[in-house]
Amino acid sequence: MKTHPFLAFLLTAYMTVAAILPTHALANDLPLPKLTEINQTQAPSVYSKRREALMKQMGDGVAVVYADGEDDAAGYRQSGDFLYLTGVLEPGAVLVLAPKERTYREFLLLPSRDPEAERWTGERENISAALRCKYGFEKIYRKDRLVALLTDLASRSPTFWQVTRPDPEKVGKPKDLQIYAEIQERVPGVTTKTLGWALAKMRSIHDEPELAIMQRTIRISEAGHLAAWKAVRPGASEGEVRAEAERVWRIQGSRRPAYESIVGSGPNSTILHYPRSERVMQDGELILMDMASEFSHYAADITRTLPVNGKYTPEQRKVYDIVLRAQQAAFAMVRPGVTYEDLDKAARKVIDEAGYGDYFIHGLGHFVGLDVHDAGAYHEPLQAGMVITLEPGIYIPEKSLGVRIEDEVLVTADGVRYLSDGLPRSADEIERWMASR
Repeated sequence: MKTHPFLAFLLTAYMTVAAILPTHALANDLPLPKLTEINQTQAPSVYSKRREALMKQMGDGVAVVYADGEDDAAGYRQSGDFLYLTGVLEPGAVLVLAPKERTYREFLLLPSRDPEAERWTGERENISAALRCKYGFEKIYRKDRLVALLTDLASRSPTFWQVTRPDPEKVGKPKDLQIYAEIQERVPGVTTKTLGWALAKMRSIHDEPELAIMQRTIRISEAGHLAAWKAVRPGASEGEVRAEAERVWRIQGSRRPAYESIVGSGPNSTILHYPRSERVMQDGELILMDMASEFSHYAADITRTLPVNGKYTPEQRKVYDIVLRAQQAAFAMVRPGVTYEDLDKAARKVIDEAGYGDYFIHGLGHFVGLDVHDAGAYHEPLQAGMVITLEPGIYIPEKSLGVRIEDEVLVTADGVRYLSDGLPRSADEIERWMASR
């Protein structure tokens, strides 16, 4: 029987990926995605339940959440808070919540259609019963009704809630506070309050479907790492290593890296966010690879540091082992009730006592989810269902020696487990893997 050319292509791609993946990865966690599932969100009921939970914490009043994402090489990337509450990927959308309304308590507002613009960017859907079913909203309006809607709602429930925490790196008044100020000029007596960390805390605790997607994202990221590791050798470029990882992620359905890949060799291994990936690797150096994929809108984050020639020098191994011990010290402490500060202190103690305290120049890690540096209350105790990174590092510019080891871990009811367990981690494991290439 003759195989259709496109099916033959898919089979070849699958076999390529299968050869790269860790031996356990195809059998566990989440099946390889169907092509129709690559950019899908979860069922509308998932997002509806999240909105209900948030409105319960509001109690009364009105909240506005903007789709405040950004464009990159893969297209528009939706902002985390808006995606978490709606599953809507369209730019320029607005969510309005009004928990005390008798009948309709949630509203989705979309930008007006522009036929000329859609010739360039793709056709958008009309507001219809099908669209309301797709998104799980009974009330969908165009965005030009926002001011009138908020004016009406505020007259009955005169409290505006800020539920999205402001980005400290963005200058100027957040969009929600801007619209609130405009309505307050129309409706005297309306107050503005903050819901604090409520939404961030909701986002930081992941249910089983979320964890399945996140685990699959990690497996895809690991596959890219192993493909990239095969390109590590004296005389090869950092860009070749980076390209191999990103090629494999694309094959497996990832639309984009979770963040700009950091691939730095020799002196570049000591630059925390080295951006260029241009240098040619030299014999006797290290290469630091902080890179991971995004899949189904969830990010991963993994770092490994390899010897370019396959063997760590005695000094490189000494530093590497200290960093690994620091990560292990933090990992041993992870459980519900512990704070990030406790973990950071444990890791930093190992590095300080080894005499390298001045060379550990960043924090221990962060939450991971819809964003690579995801929402979460760092000042509060960890809870089961949280996914965090542990990424100690030592960077010695004068010796062109930088080491970072980063893994994602899941806080469980009785402790912790590694999620990024598909890659070699110790110096011995890495050397054996590189010798077997």
